[in-house]
Amino acid sequence: MTSAIHRSKPASRLWKPTRRSLLAMGGAAICAPYLGSTSLRAQGKELVVPMSGGSFMTIWGSEVADTFKKKTGISVKMVPGNMKTHAMSSLAAKGNPPFDLAFGNGDDFIQLLDSGKLLPLSPDKVPNIDDIHVKFKEQWQGHGSMFDYFSIGLAYATDQVKNPPASWKEFVERTVKGDFGANVFFNGLNAGVRGPEVLVNLARALSGSEQNVDAAFDALKRMKPNVFKFFGSINDPILMLLNGEGIIGPSWDGRTFVAQDESNGKVAFVKPSDGLASNGPAIGVIKGGNEDAAYQLVNHALSVEVQKPFCEKMFYGAVNTKVSYSGSLAQRIPKPDEVNVPSERFMATNMGAWIKRWNQEIAS
Repeated sequence: MTSAIHRSKPASRLWKPTRRSLLAMGGAAICAPYLGSTSLRAQGKELVVPMSGGSFMTIWGSEVADTFKKKTGISVKMVPGNMKTHAMSSLAAKGNPPFDLAFGNGDDFIQLLDSGKLLPLSPDKVPNIDDIHVKFKEQWQGHGSMFDYFSIGLAYATDQVKNPPASWKEFVERTVKGDFGANVFFNGLNAGVRGPEVLVNLARALSGSEQNVDAAFDALKRMKPNVFKFFGSINDPILMLLNGEGIIGPSWDGRTFVAQDESNGKVAFVKPSDGLASNGPAIGVIKGGNEDAAYQLVNHALSVEVQKPFCEKMFYGAVNTKVSYSGSLAQRIPKPDEVNVPSERFMATNMGAWIKRWNQEIAS
């Protein structure tokens, strides 16, 4: 165990495309999704979907794409790569879009929505939209829904923390007091570790409003002497708990539960009573693509028969309220009423100012 202070690197500004940068992307990156599939797409027998890669893409392929083809005869081509680049190619497209679905980060989804690139997900086109919990679709103004959701609560080393905090507020005050020594870790601000979501969730827990980020920044400044690392990798929390470097801090539910089982209970997870930080990829239909087939795929992806197996394999929450989880997952996966989904527009609008403030007040 160590009390050495590892400050996070200064946060970098999230890239927001300009007209010039979009035009500069008009070559291979935008055209790549068409390669080898133009004929099938033209016949309405194939859909092209943006993906990031990894286990998410693998399981999405088996539980969503493969079952959709079996059901409809329509193939789904998943294109791995950077999700922001995917979204920007859809924004830049004139005429035939490179993708049939919008799928990815909320800040990119906002730009697609504002640019009129998305079609409405009306119940006559997507019947399962009526079964999606309101907090996972309301901010998309009828044009989208989250596909699943992650949850971030508190993870701790069971041999070091015998009386874990029950809320974010208690966690803050006990960290400031020194109950956990200088062995606390916390998310950096970068999007890769969901820093913005944790920041606004902390603001909500402490003040009742996610827009009162002053409360969150003030808390972090008070906690800072006892936070030995503002981490920058999603693997860090579990690694720090298992190697003894840290004893408590924010972590993902699924990753913590897997570690709990594999380590014979050396780590455990708390669902803070004032709400878990949450978010997830948004899904929608791109205007001008294979619209009818895309609507069918979105409806399929939001169905109980897809949501249940996908989310159980990934340890994610299902946005469809009719899903009943198997075994211990019913108690482990946070319910919709236990999570706080932030406003993507609020985060995107204020991220630049938060980065500047973080670099001045927290990372320094």
